[in-house]
Amino acid sequence: MTHLHVSRRAAVLAVIGLGASLWTGCSDRSPDALTGPSAQRQFAGDRLQEIHAVLAVHKRHSAALLRLPGVVGTAVGLLPNGKPGLKVLLASPEVRGLPSALEGIPVVAQVTGMLVAFSDPTKRQRPAPMGFSVGHPAITAGSIGARVVDGSGNVYVLSNNHVLANSNDASIGDAALQPGPYDGGTAPADQIGTLAAFQPIDFSASGTNTFDAAIARSTTTDLDNATPADDGYGAPSATIFGDANGDGLLDDEAALLGLNVQKYGRTTKLTHGQITGINATVTVCYEVFFGFCIKSARFVDQLVIEPGTFSGGGDSGSLIVTDDGNKNPVALLFAGSSTQTIANRIDLVLSHFGVAVDGGNSPPPTPVTDIAITSVSAPTAVTQGATVNVVVTVRNVGNQPVSSSFDVTLQDATDNATIGTQPVASLAAGVSTTRTFSWNTSASSIGSHTLTASHVFPDDNAANNQSSTAVTVNSPSTVIHIGDLDGFASRNGSNWSVTVEITVHDANHNPLNGATVVGHWSQLGQNSNTCTTGDMGGNGTCIVLFPSLKRSVSSVNFTVVSVTMPDRTYDRTLNHDVDGSSNGTTIKVYKP
Repeated sequence: MTHLHVSRRAAVLAVIGLGASLWTGCSDRSPDALTGPSAQRQFAGDRLQEIHAVLAVHKRHSAALLRLPGVVGTAVGLLPNGKPGLKVLLASPEVRGLPSALEGIPVVAQVTGMLVAFSDPTKRQRPAPMGFSVGHPAITAGSIGARVVDGSGNVYVLSNNHVLANSNDASIGDAALQPGPYDGGTAPADQIGTLAAFQPIDFSASGTNTFDAAIARSTTTDLDNATPADDGYGAPSATIFGDANGDGLLDDEAALLGLNVQKYGRTTKLTHGQITGINATVTVCYEVFFGFCIKSARFVDQLVIEPGTFSGGGDSGSLIVTDDGNKNPVALLFAGSSTQTIANRIDLVLSHFGVAVDGGNSPPPTPVTDIAITSVSAPTAVTQGATVNVVVTVRNVGNQPVSSSFDVTLQDATDNATIGTQPVASLAAGVSTTRTFSWNTSASSIGSHTLTASHVFPDDNAANNQSSTAVTVNSPSTVIHIGDLDGFASRNGSNWSVTVEITVHDANHNPLNGATVVGHWSQLGQNSNTCTTGDMGGNGTCIVLFPSLKRSVSSVNFTVVSVTMPDRTYDRTLNHDVDGSSNGTTIKVYKP
């Protein structure tokens, strides 16, 4: 029986990290039996035409098959008789309703279990070989895929987004640690590079991702371009598989089916396998909570590799190459189950980032000193006379540490006034810091203001030496706010009801009629949540009602969401309550 199981340690990682489940499995095929060019499956021209015909059928029916409950993927693969057909990957053997053929093409089911984005943990080494442990500070650990190089000679760590960029949650310039955090890596002692770029993963239901990849700038001193000499396959070729015309793209995807491959990763090290599925569409789980997937993404044009022992948790990011003397790059490993490995086409990955697998002749990267103002954070609107905090974030996005002090200045460009200047003592590469400025708006003009933070430290990129944000300063005479919230509860048969009275004030705290208030109740049910002050005869007041609440509900909150009135501006920061029964924005009323 095909089954999945997760180690106790990996189950914990799945909750706190990125679906870092360590999946293991068994196979009746020996991975070492698929070695060398002699085992390479070759197809004649007519067989390639058959594969292309199946690819067309797969394209037309994949989406419908994936809508069946329990189907986690589809692919074009070889059937037991050696002919190409459609494979449907199942989470469990209980899945029903699969067709036996589509447009005359046989359909076979294969139980793979849930497909999970691999992550897990090993040791520190410099230069770090391909396949060794690496990771963003917020994840567990994955694998160094390869050393790649751009046109300027800069070298990078290639791995997955979920390894180097924390599944979209990282910032450019974040540290890449070797070993990864789960293997003991800490910043800055174990930093091997800084995040330079990543392809965001689309986790929406309609997402069509093609790869899970990221690169981090490094150096030839810290990063090797080969797997370990004692138990690896050595250095990969700089030429990808199947690129006869040299344009950096795979010439014919059909040539991948049946290709024998190998990889070196941090968990299972050197393994051998075969591509048994191409053009696969799969749903990959990134977060597992007590056996249930709570975050997943759909990937298209993927490669399926068997046997199940080809990879395990922690091998994410490994470079997959041909299992022959050429060692041509084929794919980037990123997910799998106990029976299969899922990988991205390497040509799509390398083309996206504009890099190539490093053949070992790359010059050291050009030193880059670059201090950036990455953000300026402030309220979108303030009332003239208020004092607010403005937070400026500064990051060293270069690859050189900055040890000398420099100043950061915040200016109100609209009024040509300097709000303040603060020093930054030093910044290591990839490190960020913040400075908080207090802005007193008593003398500020009414209207929109541009607040600009800048530094004058001499670096290699002046384009990011400043950043701005917009803040509207409102006239006190036009500002309105909540001046009082009162809640009243009463019994209503077996249920109970609530009435909330809202008072709106002008700038001088006088009751104001004609203001429309919109709010939100914390409980679902039939209720009123909008009223206009003065409509019911009140002086600057109006009421909202929740007429029937169950006795099992012990309390209910009403929160003011907006207050509108022609030629007036609502400033929630001025909200208050004269009797202290609320904070002026939210009131809680208890069951009588």
